[in-house]
Amino acid sequence: MASRGKGVNPNRLTGILGCEYLTARQYTDKAIYAFIAQEDTVLTVLTGGDASIAENTVDYMTSIELAGITLKQGAMIIAPEGEVFNTISIESGSVIGYK
Repeated sequence: MASRGKGVNPNRLTGILGCEYLTARQYTDKAIYAFIAQEDTVLTVLTGGDASIAENTVDYMTSIELAGITLKQGAMIIAPEGEVFNTISIESGSVIGYK
């Protein structure tokens, strides 16, 4: 019997368009749907939105409550289904972003 939980669709974890190592600086036009902190990481900006129109109006620092948080190594952050993170500013640490 198939699971009916709200878990992550396994197809979203494959990174079929590749991945990218992002270090402490600002990035724009990334279109990543998930990232994993490679060390303790602090973000200052995380925006994006609807992947089909390259929207960049959703402030994920607020909507998923990441402001003032240090992401611990191994933390995985996933955009809502159909959305991507376009702008990401990393104050300290690093992530691997999945496209």
